[in-house]
Amino acid sequence: MSNYTIGTALTRWTFNLPVSVAIIVILAAYLLAVRSARSRDTKWPLWRTAAFIVLGLGSVVLCTMSSLAVYDHTLFWPLALQLVFLISIVPVCLSLGDPLGLVGAALSPAGRTHWERALRSPVARAITFPVVTPLVALALQMVVFFSGYLTAALHHAVVMDLLYLNVLVVGCVVALPLLGVELLPLWCTDPLRMLFACVDGLLDAIPGVALLTSSSLVAGGYYANVSRTWGPSPLRDQHLGGALILTVAEVIAMPLLGILFFRWARNDMSQALVLDEERPVAQRTSTGGELLEKPWWETEARGRLDDSWPRKPRTKTSRRHRNHDHPPE
Repeated sequence: MSNYTIGTALTRWTFNLPVSVAIIVILAAYLLAVRSARSRDTKWPLWRTAAFIVLGLGSVVLCTMSSLAVYDHTLFWPLALQLVFLISIVPVCLSLGDPLGLVGAALSPAGRTHWERALRSPVARAITFPVVTPLVALALQMVVFFSGYLTAALHHAVVMDLLYLNVLVVGCVVALPLLGVELLPLWCTDPLRMLFACVDGLLDAIPGVALLTSSSLVAGGYYANVSRTWGPSPLRDQHLGGALILTVAEVIAMPLLGILFFRWARNDMSQALVLDEERPVAQRTSTGGELLEKPWWETEARGRLDDSWPRKPRTKTSRRHRNHDHPPE
């Protein structure tokens, strides 16, 4: 195989039939769900559809059929880049399309009730618990890189496709609860989501550090037996893959935190507007035929001052007179 250059990176592509069929099925299901939601008078945002198709499914095509998939049997670092994209970047892109919310919007009222009940079931809550999912993702990556799973995937195309699916599903289980509202308990507020995203970013860096510092080859020495006269040595190739995993894991944490922070700010603004509508905004007084409005902060401050103003304590004499005037029955 020729050297992996910028030219070959842009021009060398491959075709993966199982992945292509899966993408077509998912795309058709998503578009049918959008059509069903709009038929029920639900205004589904166009940007969510574009994010799911272009960013989400497009990233799947890029990971599994671009030059990364062409050279993943020759070099380790393209395969490492594929897997870290599928477990960290692609799930975030798919989550922007809010597929779980779309399913609920496309169903009938009775079906939506069953769907929401399924999402709030103990099994679903346990699988998507934000403390558990980052640990599951870390365990999967360690198993992939430091067991026979990767070697079997390199020898068998079916196992490689299964690895793609396995990594992508685990990544979606991590991303969907953070970017959605259907799977999280009530106590998981926006600040806690950001905290869990930070923890997930730190845990995702562990496999990269392990590969970067390891002195033994992964995949059972598969890449050591690949005959090529160009590129880095097998161990340096592995270290390069670990560095890419570490870099991508930390870089993807920034956009994810940005999305969560934007949603946090938007939710706070919405809650502030609701509170402003519920509280008495103005107090009108009549002076010279004109209606004067006082801002809500003056009226509320005055109300708090009146409530907290110290009252004169009652004396024993006053209580005695009161009891004398109104003897107990």
